[in-house]
Amino acid sequence: MASCQPTDGWRRRNIHAGDAMQTVLFVSPMILGDEYQVRDLHGDFPVEALERGIGVHRLRAFIGSGFYTLEIDVDDGDFQEQFHRFLDTPEVSEFFEALGAHVQDLPRPGEQTAAMPLAAPMLEWERGLGT
Repeated sequence: MASCQPTDGWRRRNIHAGDAMQTVLFVSPMILGDEYQVRDLHGDFPVEALERGIGVHRLRAFIGSGFYTLEIDVDDGDFQEQFHRFLDTPEVSEFFEALGAHVQDLPRPGEQTAAMPLAAPMLEWERGLGT
């Protein structure tokens, strides 16, 4: 098993459940060829709702050939509670409803997170940080 000790100016650490940072990736297939429509919809992303503090500290959207990804940094506190505050916000729910014409399996209010295509970090590596 590889060591997690810094060596020659690089750092590697394992991420464990319960670490303070609560970042998840939502990864879902989308209709190939609908990239323009997905980008266009993001012009109406409900950033005002995010600014009000609805359980999410930071959000980044990614688009690829046939897939859509959200990187979501959830506010401190109970992950389930904060994540569902985000999903239960009417503006977010309406945005995902519109996006659902192009992206499959978007999270819905009331849906269990275990049923969602979510990934949590398990390894972080960054060159040059030293000890």
